[in-house]
Amino acid sequence: MSATALLSAKRRATRRRERGAALFVVSMALTVLASVGIYALAAASNEVRTSGYERQSSQSHYLATYGILGTAHEISSTKAQFYASLMLSNRDTCAALANVPPNLDASLLACRRFGASELGAPWAVNPPITPYAGTAPFQPNVAPGSLGQTPTVGDFFVELTEPTQAPPPARYGLNLNFCFLQLTVTANGITRPVFATTDLMQTYSSEGVEIQRARIAAGPVTVGCN
Repeated sequence: MSATALLSAKRRATRRRERGAALFVVSMALTVLASVGIYALAAASNEVRTSGYERQSSQSHYLATYGILGTAHEISSTKAQFYASLMLSNRDTCAALANVPPNLDASLLACRRFGASELGAPWAVNPPITPYAGTAPFQPNVAPGSLGQTPTVGDFFVELTEPTQAPPPARYGLNLNFCFLQLTVTANGITRPVFATTDLMQTYSSEGVEIQRARIAAGPVTVGCN
């Protein structure tokens, strides 16, 4: 066998031995590229989900703020006496007082609970929330409503507790058998999917709750005065 033929035979043998290595390198390259693609899809999905949860958290926050502002508007000087009487004489069961012992003074157990429908009467003409009008998720040619493209319903309720006598305003007469009260307002903002049983809603929406607390002064009143 000539030297040229021997060299060609050695090259063919070398190429045959390297076939498995080339296939391994190609397979590993495809695996790496597929992993990068899967990671990119997962990252994009998590980003969409996270932004949706962040939006819903902001919506719950503003609904709770609606409760605080609506209560401050509702408990005006003409209605302070009415709500103070209800808190003391016709107490509601309030979550804010869940751990308070039942044998305390009546003023410590006083509570009045009301929902968005009671506070929303002044907003009947221009309601703060426009609900989703569709009968199915992401229905074509249907406006998304106030809470975005994901069909979501919003609500809030408020609890009035802890009526304590507050200092009167400057130059207010103290000999008129009136006083002012400081009330604790606990507002709960709630958002939840309209179609909670669908896979889309379970993936991109959930139930959001935020609690805000404030103290407001109300009066003059004749109840709860020392």
